[in-house]
Amino acid sequence: MTLRFYCAAGLVCLAASSCSGAAETTSAPRGSLRFSRTTGNDLQTTLARLPGIKANVVSEGGSSITSLLDLQTGKTNISGTLADVAYLAYAGQLEEMNEPFDQLRGMAVTGLNTMHLLVGSNTRVETLGDLKGLRVSLGAPGSSTAHITQRMLQDLGISSDQIRAERIPNAELVSRLSSGDINAAFSGFSVPSATVIAAMHKGVRLVPIDGPPIEEMRTRYPYLKRTLIPRGTYPNQPEPIRTLGVDTLLVCRAELDDETVYALLDAYFATRPATTPPNLERAPATPIPLHPGAARYYRQRELSR
Repeated sequence: MTLRFYCAAGLVCLAASSCSGAAETTSAPRGSLRFSRTTGNDLQTTLARLPGIKANVVSEGGSSITSLLDLQTGKTNISGTLADVAYLAYAGQLEEMNEPFDQLRGMAVTGLNTMHLLVGSNTRVETLGDLKGLRVSLGAPGSSTAHITQRMLQDLGISSDQIRAERIPNAELVSRLSSGDINAAFSGFSVPSATVIAAMHKGVRLVPIDGPPIEEMRTRYPYLKRTLIPRGTYPNQPEPIRTLGVDTLLVCRAELDDETVYALLDAYFATRPATTPPNLERAPATPIPLHPGAARYYRQRELSR
């Protein structure tokens, strides 16, 4: 799943000094932001109101890996992504490419992407081990979910010849599950998800992603978070569902100037909706090094408390 550029709506307030939540005065940011269309469709209009900053959609985007590759090569200089893909890319541990993405820098942890295991109404699955012999989507191509599920199945002792694995885009999940074309699907969404709501109205069920192998897996991959989907979050969900989550991140290219990064974060945290208050305790906890402008922002926020 591709992260939306959550700070787009907040950037309007950069033009007003009253929006600043930090004690330090910064000079007006100057430069150009380059991003993919999937990072935020309305970002260009919002940034047009800010003097000195130009915004350009330069890529159609796509998977999490594609978005980070655009950032690494300089095609874009700001993007949303997920913590696991960012960590593996920075460390040079992606299976698709093993060169370190040394230009990636963290800006903020912005939320949580929750993994859902969806099972068709006519399929009997109660635990992860019951997936053997079934047709299962392991996540959209190039997605964070696809990377996690591959490692998960290995830890569970489920080999590639014991399931009929597919990589299905999220847009196809509801129709493929409800028709019985696939038996189960892993996918990551923010909670609640409109896709999951639609699927559950058609009889699809949620199954926990839980058990000792999952806990052991988390000790080796610290970017995996234990989380809970509260009961009643989705139609016909009488019990809470234990599962995994991965932090969503705002990241940028190392060469992006400090003042722009500082100003973007200042606007983002100053204008979060009241229903989603900012978590400034977790925001700096990116699994890759913080950009200097971001580090200065969090340091100044701490000093001003």
